[in-house]
Amino acid sequence: MTNPLRQRARKQYSEPFREAFGDQVEREFIEQLDAYYSDPRSSLYIHQLEESFYKQRLDHVGWKPYPKDGLVTFGASGTDKCDLEVYYRNQKIKPEKRHDFPFRGRQRRQGTAIIEMVQLDLIHMPVRLGDRAKFRLKKTKSGEYAIEDAAQHRAVYEVEMEDGYKCRFAITAKPDGILEYEGRDLLFEYKTKATGLRTMNGKLDFKGPDAGHMRQVTAESLVFRINEGILLYESTQKPSWFSDEERKSVTKGQKTWREGAPLADVRAFYFSISAEEQHALLHHLAKQARNVYENTKPTVTPEMTNKCAFCDFFYSHCQADQPTKVIENLRQVERQMAKSHMAGKFEHRNLVEYLSAVPEEAGK
Repeated sequence: MTNPLRQRARKQYSEPFREAFGDQVEREFIEQLDAYYSDPRSSLYIHQLEESFYKQRLDHVGWKPYPKDGLVTFGASGTDKCDLEVYYRNQKIKPEKRHDFPFRGRQRRQGTAIIEMVQLDLIHMPVRLGDRAKFRLKKTKSGEYAIEDAAQHRAVYEVEMEDGYKCRFAITAKPDGILEYEGRDLLFEYKTKATGLRTMNGKLDFKGPDAGHMRQVTAESLVFRINEGILLYESTQKPSWFSDEERKSVTKGQKTWREGAPLADVRAFYFSISAEEQHALLHHLAKQARNVYENTKPTVTPEMTNKCAFCDFFYSHCQADQPTKVIENLRQVERQMAKSHMAGKFEHRNLVEYLSAVPEEAGK
């Protein structure tokens, strides 16, 4: 399906009809995946390819520190963090390590394991499908598959801000893959969804790719100077092995087949990043980096609390570190939201959750 929020302009043709390039990329990528996974040989890996893939992964096992050049460095996947988390990460503050729900640990492990299999499958597709494999993993100059650590690159930027301040910082990126398609390079990012088939499809139909994921690929487009690519979403819930449309024991909201076909468990979205989007991201990161250089601690805003659930290191520290005036302002906003149409919605729940964990002595 077409992403309803795609910002790139599309021309409409009637006589003769010509498919828009982005639609073509999405359709042909899904067709390639379907052709491969419906092939009985897809579960049988070729020894030489499997060995080269895992040898490459072993070669990159280990921690690789950033160069000690004094620059704030943003990971592409971390460009959606709130201003305060970025500030804390670059201070001499000991990160907290919180216990989490066990299922979340299993969910993270599941996503990590599946992308490894997807990458291995992409390597096999040209062999199994021949010319039907239109998307192929590129190789680096050293002959490695262009995935993650083998493709990782760090780039330094200098942004002149409105008041003339010149802010230097770095972005590092290691995409899930760089693909070749019709003589052009495409960035590839893969995301798992554990919310279920219906929820995943409904959300993607309504909103398109996640804003944080788009910010990630925008950062990658800057680092690799590749402005287009594919975001692939896969639901970890799969359709019933056989049709459940006529099964009375399965409620309507739980059925995974519709009109004789299984619901989509993978969705591909083509993206094309504009110069304006890159410019906006660079200035956003420059603002965050400047806070670090000038030791200016950002003030918590209600919007920031929407990211707290994914802050693994500074959640409690943040709540205990806020001045009384900031906490009171957040409480006033929460009271207003509770009396408005926002009551009980996502943003309101996140703000309530944040305030519920603020210690009594905070700000004193």
